[in-house]
Formats: sequence, structure tokens, C-alpha cells
Amino acid sequence: MKIALIHYSSWPEMGGVENVIRDQANMFVAAGHEVRVITGIGEDPKEGYEVRLVPEMAPDYPHNKAVRAVLERGQMDQGFNFYRSKLIDALDAALAGVDLTIVHNIFTVHFNLPLTRALHDLAPRHKMIAWTHDLTVTNPDYTLPNPNQMPWNLMRTPSKEVIYVATSDLRAAELKIHLKFSATPQIIPNMVDPARLFGCTADVRKALLALEIPWRDFVFLLPARVLVRKNIEFAIEVVKELIALGRNPLLLITAAKGRDTAAAEHYSAFMRQTIPEELERHIIFVSDFFRTTDEVMRDLYLLADCVFFPSRSEGFGLPILEAAMHRMPVWCQEIPAFRALEGADTFVFKDIAQLEEAVDWLEQQPVFRQQRRCRRLFDPIIIYSRYYDTFLNSIPIRKS
Repeated sequence: MKIALIHYSSWPEMGGVENVIRDQANMFVAAGHEVRVITGIGEDPKEGYEVRLVPEMAPDYPHNKAVRAVLERGQMDQGFNFYRSKLIDALDAALAGVDLTIVHNIFTVHFNLPLTRALHDLAPRHKMIAWTHDLTVTNPDYTLPNPNQMPWNLMRTPSKEVIYVATSDLRAAELKIHLKFSATPQIIPNMVDPARLFGCTADVRKALLALEIPWRDFVFLLPARVLVRKNIEFAIEVVKELIALGRNPLLLITAAKGRDTAAAEHYSAFMRQTIPEELERHIIFVSDFFRTTDEVMRDLYLLADCVFFPSRSEGFGLPILEAAMHRMPVWCQEIPAFRALEGADTFVFKDIAQLEEAVDWLEQQPVFRQQRRCRRLFDPIIIYSRYYDTFLNSIPIRKS
């Protein structure tokens, strides 16, 4: 399907709607759709979709500024319909070949009323969804000069040709009341794309789907070389026991291959080769796939839930400080860094018999609970499968 996303502005303009559009565009591309972002101002982030600028939509477009100045005085002149006509022509051309058009906020927010009117006019020719983040009529910051007259009454006038979607229960209830719908509109919540939010490297972006992070109960980061004293076998034993308990863990071992001595190199190879087949999707030696640069390490800290650092002996233990700077809980042994931080947000984990206690401790950490809940409910992969897939298949598409 070819999908257009319309808003006054897009990236690199910063705002909630602009971020949603970028995440939505990337989500559609990942699902195999062709995407065109149509906007008044913005740039192409080079993420696999088309960005088409329509200058007539821009907030600082001369006709827009002139018409808005008149409307703000509670008046309407011939400039409104002249500008509306220009918008119809520009958007009709920009929507050529599009199967479905998602319009963000413009049907329910008054920032460009000629554009709202133009979209009403175009709706019979282009299948449209009014994606509703906000409504002027329920926002105490806004007052319309003549709310019951054209064009201000567009904020309370639904189009029979348009499907309305709300991003929350609150917005759906407001749409039903103020636009007088007989049924509550479809609710599809926003998402948070970690690749966009964290600015992940290209390598990590490619790995995200394979790592299946949205479905994981725990994502552990073990930042260490494969050396005997690092006690990686204990971390692997913990992962194996968690799987036996019906949990779905992921252990990311940075694991630069030991090349300092022949013994270290042999041990590193042995560790990789002896991972049981049933653990292979749960234990990842990151450096086997790409270099663990500073940027990649930053991504791993941001994506993980907990630093698991079971090393028996350390001169200090820098990963404990790095975890603290990333506001992460830690499982570790009593090493100097643990004592330096007075054990804050740290669980001393020495024996597999402590597993139940360690898990209980971790699941009591507010940051861990919030991050896991967010990825389970609001990751783009989850949102698409839970909401978009069925919703898009239910829409009768007419070719533009």
C-alpha cells in the first residue's frame, strides 16, 4: 500500500506530532508499505521514505499568514478561498498515486483553516484518516472568534468521507461528543521507536528486529571480554534457569574475542562454541556481529534493562559506574566499584540459589518496570501487529 502522511511540519522540526510521523513512517516502511510524507517544512532524514515539500502548507507561507491575520480578527475575505484553491491544487498533485492518506491533527486543529477546508474538499477523491492528537474545541488555550460560523465551525464538523482515529481514550471521547459521532472512534495509541529515540547506529538498527527486544522479559548487558575471571558461565547459567522458569531473557555479551594470549583466544572460542542450541536466541556475543564502538556501547546501555556483571575479580569495575550514569539497575559481585557507589541500585548476585530473590529485586525497580512495560505496549512492532494491521485491512481503498 502507498501511504501518505500529512502535517504542517516534519523532522527536523521538534514536537510530539513530528516525532509520531517519523516513527509512523518508519513503522510502515518496516511493514512493507511505500510512504510519502507531505509537509510544509522539513527535511528528508534518509530513512527509506519519500519527503515531499508543499510550500503552500508552511506556517510562514505568505497567503497563510495573510488569511490567518484576517481570521484572527473574526473576519473572512476572498483571500480564504483563493488560498484554499491553491492548497487543493498543490495537495491533489502531491497525493497522486497514494492509496491512503493519514492527516495528522489538521481536521481538528485550527492552525490553517483553509488547509482544513481544502482537505474536506479533497476527501471524496482521496481516502483519508483524520489522525487526532488534539482538538481546538477542547483546548482551553484557544478561543475561536465565531465558533458556529464557517470556517471556524470546521473544528466541530466531521467529514462523512473521512475515518477518524484518536490516540487516546480521552481524545476518542472528545471526538464523539464534539463532532457528534454515534460510535466511539477507533483508538490507536502512539508508539516510541527506540532506534529514533536513542539515535541508534546503523548496525544496532539492523539488529533490533532479530533481537526480539519487545517480547523479552529481561534484557541483560554483560560488558566484558571473554576471560575466565569474568565468570560469564554464571550469567549463562542464570539465563538457562530463567528459560526453565518460563521467562524470555536476552543476554548481550560485548565479548571482544580474547587475543591477548593463546589461552585467552582458546577460551573465547570455547565459550562461543559450547552455547547449547536452545540458548542461541537468548545469548548474543555482540562482537561476533559488529564492532562494539563507543556509539554501539551507548546503544546497548540504552536498550538493556540491567547490567549483569558477575566478574569474580576486578581492579575496579568500570561498567558499574557506566550503568549508574545510564540510571540502570545492576547485578554484580562485591567489587570496588560496588563499594564506591555504596551499592546503590545494585543487587549482589553470587549464587544461582539467589535467582528468585534477584528477579524479585529487579522487578521492584521502577525504571525497569516502566521500560519493560513501554516496550511491550508501545514498540512500533507491537503497535503495528496489535492495531494497524487489522485496522488497515478493514479500510476499503480507492486508487487515487
